[in-house]
Amino acid sequence: MMRPPPERFILGVARARFLWTLAGIALAASVLSWLFLQADAIDARAHQLYSRELRLLRQADAELNAALLASRVGLQLDFDSIVTAAATLESITASLEDVPAFLPGGDRRHLLEEIASFRAALAHKMRRIDLFKRENAVLRNSLAYLPQATDMVIDDPQATVMETRPVGIFVRGVMTHAHSGDPVLAGELAARLAALETRAAALQGPARQRLDSVLLHGRVVLERKPVIDALTREILAIPTASLGEYLNLAYALGYERASSHAHNYRAVLYVLALVLAGWLALTMLRVGRTSRELAQANRDLEERVDALHRARDDLNLYATVFTNAAEGMTITDERSRIIAVNPAFSQITGYTLEDIAGSTPAVLGSGRQSASFYREMWATLEREGQWQGEIWNRRKDGEVYPEWLSITAVRNAAGESSHYIGIFSDITDRKAAEARIHHLAHHDALTNLPNRTLLQDRLEQAILQSRRNRRHAAVLFIDLDRFKLINDTLGHDVGDGLLAQVAQRCLACVRDTDTVARQGGDEFVIVLPELEQAQDAAMVARKLVSELGKPYLLGVHELTVTASVGIAIYPDDGRNASMLLRNADAAMYGAKSDGRNAYQFYSSELNTASLGELLLENQLRGALDRGELLLYYQPKVSAASGRIDGAEALLRWHHPELGMLAPGRFVPAAEEAGLIVPIGEWVLRTACRQLRAWLDAGIEPVSVAVNLSAQQFAHQDLVGLVESVLAETGLPAGLLELELTETMLMRDVDRATEVLSRLRALGVRLSIDDFGTGYSSLAYLKRFEVDVLKIDRSFVHDIRSDGADGKIAAAVIALAHSLGQQVVAEGVETEYQRDYLARHRCDVFQGYLFGRPMPGEDLFARLEAEQPA
Repeated sequence: MMRPPPERFILGVARARFLWTLAGIALAASVLSWLFLQADAIDARAHQLYSRELRLLRQADAELNAALLASRVGLQLDFDSIVTAAATLESITASLEDVPAFLPGGDRRHLLEEIASFRAALAHKMRRIDLFKRENAVLRNSLAYLPQATDMVIDDPQATVMETRPVGIFVRGVMTHAHSGDPVLAGELAARLAALETRAAALQGPARQRLDSVLLHGRVVLERKPVIDALTREILAIPTASLGEYLNLAYALGYERASSHAHNYRAVLYVLALVLAGWLALTMLRVGRTSRELAQANRDLEERVDALHRARDDLNLYATVFTNAAEGMTITDERSRIIAVNPAFSQITGYTLEDIAGSTPAVLGSGRQSASFYREMWATLEREGQWQGEIWNRRKDGEVYPEWLSITAVRNAAGESSHYIGIFSDITDRKAAEARIHHLAHHDALTNLPNRTLLQDRLEQAILQSRRNRRHAAVLFIDLDRFKLINDTLGHDVGDGLLAQVAQRCLACVRDTDTVARQGGDEFVIVLPELEQAQDAAMVARKLVSELGKPYLLGVHELTVTASVGIAIYPDDGRNASMLLRNADAAMYGAKSDGRNAYQFYSSELNTASLGELLLENQLRGALDRGELLLYYQPKVSAASGRIDGAEALLRWHHPELGMLAPGRFVPAAEEAGLIVPIGEWVLRTACRQLRAWLDAGIEPVSVAVNLSAQQFAHQDLVGLVESVLAETGLPAGLLELELTETMLMRDVDRATEVLSRLRALGVRLSIDDFGTGYSSLAYLKRFEVDVLKIDRSFVHDIRSDGADGKIAAAVIALAHSLGQQVVAEGVETEYQRDYLARHRCDVFQGYLFGRPMPGEDLFARLEAEQPA
């Protein structure tokens, strides 16, 4: 009988059992390896990059819409920003098709479907944007050539004002319509276009060609604008933004599911690891139950496994913090060689770990800090173990940026530095905000010029520089003439636009080393350092007066505003900033006194004159209470009968020291001081009481005209005041005439129309004074419904026996009569002027030929003499 072969043992275990054990261990290792791979399947870097692309997709879509709107409203003159935004959007869409591999299959398919939907919507949007660019290019072309074509029509010497004015009105309307969406205006422009085309058909030769060019471009604007507006709305309605949000949501849901799966695998891995540990413990007990040392080793192994798990969890936590931190992080070895950076570091600097691994942080140096700065930094780091402060570094693309950096040294058991950890944040935005705040604190918000604070510093620096180099410096004080009238009549928006253009013209007239500042209101100050001689300042002043006196185009208004300039020279006119400013101001007022639109150097007499003006203003405040204000009356004579037809009430100031002062001497001061409203009310009451007294004395009634100021019309309950005065004096409303200027009415046309309508309802006569010198359109005359037009004296002055032209006066008379209005000619001083105006059917004359302004009792005597026997 054969004996069975002896059983083989391996490591004290039967061979068969050892093989089964080995197979079980291999299987468990395979399962654990697979679980490890599944638990760590999510690529955090891929997730961050894909999330960033999704954010950039929505941002690029918003930038494309913004560029489209900017191009539509004219803020962007080309389509470069649209093309750039579109290219960026398409590039990002293409990159999104590379979906991260860790997403589940169903989520990957859903995400790709959402990308396809977004790409289809984007393609449709690109096609509509291409159409928009073509249409908008045609519209811009016509908008660019329309003013040039209009200028050719208007500049035609053969064309009259009546022929070119409708063209100008039509073109201004078209340019306004191009930036608005008023359907009523569009209808009016279409009607004007049809009328102009009818007129063009009757023309021949170059005149017709020029007018046809204007009408062609005008029609293009009227036809293309609604098309482009519709395209803009259609493009903005394409749901790329919502599709981008859906795309982001689809990826977020997929990532959440992938994270959940990975978490589940980690939990299973943990359980299996515990099971495996228990199985190994039982196996080891069965194999070497008798060996106490082996049991102790098994317990040590279990403790180490637990410690490894805890260490792994801690490392995962630290890795998450390191990866997701918003601050850039850098880890170096003891020799400052970079061994790790986080994604925020790459986002801020542009460098990846592959770019700079093994290099020192010096690769980021900007060169702005000196070697001593870095020596001090390392000395502090070695001494205290940490350092923090502001430093300038350079990105990969070469841009220098500021950052707040904190460095900590990691010590080993021997107390030596084994690693360095740097944490930093980009503070570019904070620096920019600080710079903006500093700029706003030292510059004027409207003109961007230096304000009073910065002006004071610049002037003091100029004085020190001139004193050191033994040269001159000059201060030019600029004030716009009658700027307040523009604000009162056309509004502060027009005034602000004028100030901005004045600032640009001032900058164009001086050197780069000179300072142009806005003192406040309509006052500007220019500092000219390093002048060879004082007369150099006069050259700059002459240039300023010339440039500032040229016309300004502000919307539909073309204004001509002059300036008065005062000059103070260092050291002759002052040795400090305050004295130079004060003396330049005094010189400016001297230039205003001499007629404005000029410059003047400082002299001691100017200071005395300025003090006199201030004293005059203070005395004016009590003149009304002291009874020093008087009313004079200038007669108005009927052209038909030669008899006094009415009178105009004119203000005078009987100054106790200076004698009788005309309005031009003190009315501007009253307006500046805010006294014109109570003075105007006194004039109205006094004139009505005087007229009532004449009526009670049995004089045949004549009307009396009272001038209204812009402040009265704008800020006072004028209708209530007139009604109250008429009731108080018992004066028939038809005998009171109120004179207003056309610039006063044009400030707020709707309100002016309402006020005039209410005054007419009271029965008061209304007249427009100084007609033809303002900014209004003749189209408003009929809307205002006034009774009288007064021809400005400058047009009457043009009528002279030497053959000078009086056609403007004749045209005003014909225009007024066509509207059913009476015409009064001011400033009639010669018989030739009277006869000329009479031949053209002027209704009423007013001027020195028929009587100067006189006291009320003198006019009463003339009226009494003309009474029928």
